[in-house]
Amino acid sequence: MKNVLVVEDESIIRQGLKVLLEAISGEIQVWEAKSGEEGLMRVRQQIPHLIVTDIRMGGMDGLAFISKVRQVSENVPVIILSGHSDFEYARAALKYGVTDYLLKPVNRVELSTIITSIFKDKEETYTDVSGQFQKILQYVHDHIGQEVTLKHIADHMFLHPQYIGQLFKAELNQTFTDYLTDERLKRAKNLLKNTNLKVYEVAQLSGYKSPKHFMALFKQEVGVTPKEYRKLS
Repeated sequence: MKNVLVVEDESIIRQGLKVLLEAISGEIQVWEAKSGEEGLMRVRQQIPHLIVTDIRMGGMDGLAFISKVRQVSENVPVIILSGHSDFEYARAALKYGVTDYLLKPVNRVELSTIITSIFKDKEETYTDVSGQFQKILQYVHDHIGQEVTLKHIADHMFLHPQYIGQLFKAELNQTFTDYLTDERLKRAKNLLKNTNLKVYEVAQLSGYKSPKHFMALFKQEVGVTPKEYRKLS
């Protein structure tokens, strides 16, 4: 399901947008907010796939709302609604990375075209990122017995280290360091179970220069020493 947040202080318009959006696709779930403040609270609870917001509202107006949203998410697409008299005001919202804007009353075909395009672009972007991340994981796997840092990966992939760290959080919900530790311990367990290598050799092949550090970490994470693990396997 695609979650679309509609922020509109006029109930009739808000309900009309809900009907239009749900008619576009059975995979759209509409969240409603009757003010910028309420909309911001919803965004902070869970970032939607798309935001449709009026630009003129009582209290927090559309521009203020969008600027606050950008502090939470730089990438969520935003469509703004405006009247003819608000054109210049709406154009000012472009500095906040607004995806598109529609004039009231909203044309169903135009709305459908814009949303279909947005979701298609998001899917293509996700596919590109997923493919990129798989290459990152493959690099880690291929170099697990060597020193591997975010900088090493970044230099290899021509990416920023911070971006790669964010990918691990987004794709796996864990830090790069935690992932690397898990993978190295998997390698160590496999070697302990299926070879007669010395513990220090297992440590080296799993990416640990210090056997002492490896044994301490293994005991901490697995609950038994490498030698005890081998006997239990």
